[in-house]
Amino acid sequence: MHFSKETLALLDQVNQLYPGSIVLRGSGEDSGILKHDQVSTSMLGPRMAIEVNDLTAADVLATDELLHIMLSLNGYPQLFFQLAVEKDESLTEQMMVMTSYLYQPVIHSIIYREQAKHGQLTGKVIQAYLRGVADTLEPEQGDDMAQAALRVMVLLDARVFLAAAEAESDGKHLEASYPLAWQAAGRLYQTMDSENITDPFTMHRAIEAVFSGFDEQMADWKLPLLNAKEFVTVTPVLSQRQLRLKVNQVFDIKHVPFTVRDTNQAAYVGLNKADKQNSFVLPTPDGEQQAFFLAFYQMTVQDLFAQLKQPYTVRESKA
Repeated sequence: MHFSKETLALLDQVNQLYPGSIVLRGSGEDSGILKHDQVSTSMLGPRMAIEVNDLTAADVLATDELLHIMLSLNGYPQLFFQLAVEKDESLTEQMMVMTSYLYQPVIHSIIYREQAKHGQLTGKVIQAYLRGVADTLEPEQGDDMAQAALRVMVLLDARVFLAAAEAESDGKHLEASYPLAWQAAGRLYQTMDSENITDPFTMHRAIEAVFSGFDEQMADWKLPLLNAKEFVTVTPVLSQRQLRLKVNQVFDIKHVPFTVRDTNQAAYVGLNKADKQNSFVLPTPDGEQQAFFLAFYQMTVQDLFAQLKQPYTVRESKA
């Protein structure tokens, strides 16, 4: 499989930032379908291999993966799965997958625009993407809600894709097959303000908006809530001023109905006061809890993240 010169140039660019090396490989045939599970990554020590296993849109898949890496290396928010549903590995895995599905349209708001700018979202790619959606989702049938959550997540990404490709008119086929989910995805698309996701702060804001909006839709349909705002840790984006403040001025600590994945201990999360998003996880403290939390709350935010060894992004001040 041959990749374009632009894709290989992006690979070189990412390799200059990545603290190891990345290799790009390809195999497979042209299925005529584009799906994001047609690319995978694997690690061998500091070496990452990106494997594209379908010829249909190899450059789109490769650059999507490379741009994900580049954005993470430049401080754009990532998801960290530090919590688990107690004694329910299957539900934990399901929540991780669903939360990742919701994250993708947000980061794709940047990635698809970049791919469109470089002429990658061609008519062939658009049709392959739409076939990928049809291959993933069954059409809506009356009040059957078995795939309702999946439809909303997949179609939200489709709305972002078609907007970036300037092919919104192709959405009429999706609307015909999935009318309820297409409308719900449209409401989420408006909430996330996709066109204005341009930096780590606006991306973080969009992630929080999608998590909240998704649960509102699930509640409206009387389906189980995901509760991603408490379940998943999102890289916080903080101003220099916030870093100097005490923890209790920026975060609320909440005991949540999950356990710490690595230890199975009861967990506390730090919820940002502004958006109530999980920004860090604390295990149940040893010893006297009141003294622990009193001391903890008096730390500066910067000292907290240094102690937790958890990444954060500094919000750029406006000129």
